[in-house]
Amino acid sequence: MDPPRIPRRTEISWSALEESLGTRLPADYRGLIDDRGPGVVADVVIYGPGDAGGTLDLIGWLDGIQRLVASLRTITCDHFPPPFYPEVGGILPWGLLHGRHIVGWAVTSDDPDTWPVVVLNSEFDGLTLHQVTATSYLLARLPGPEVQQIPIG
Repeated sequence: MDPPRIPRRTEISWSALEESLGTRLPADYRGLIDDRGPGVVADVVIYGPGDAGGTLDLIGWLDGIQRLVASLRTITCDHFPPPFYPEVGGILPWGLLHGRHIVGWAVTSDDPDTWPVVVLNSEFDGLTLHQVTATSYLLARLPGPEVQQIPIG
């Protein structure tokens, strides 16, 4: 059964989105969103453009995360949580695992196609690093026969 798709209303302007974010995004993620749109794959909710103002709108969701991070840092005197993009080495979220763990990329270089996937637990104090692309991470979460992950870099 195919994952649900959000009906396409307009073509995604990746250059405008990436300009507003201040970085390019990995090609596999752009391809996934172009093909499927934001939605759910296995147990991961994927945010993206194409749902402007909706519940799966990437920019709106990232703004909410930035506000949460700023509040947590005020309370904890900047010692918590880990850095989020655009901070150096920060996490750039794109999804939620089980509705509570942030899934994103570790922005480790200027080449987004080399960024590994990270999962930040719901308490924001534990990270799991996956040296794979976003689509490989999602494929591995699907039920069925063992899926070989495609390493990055």
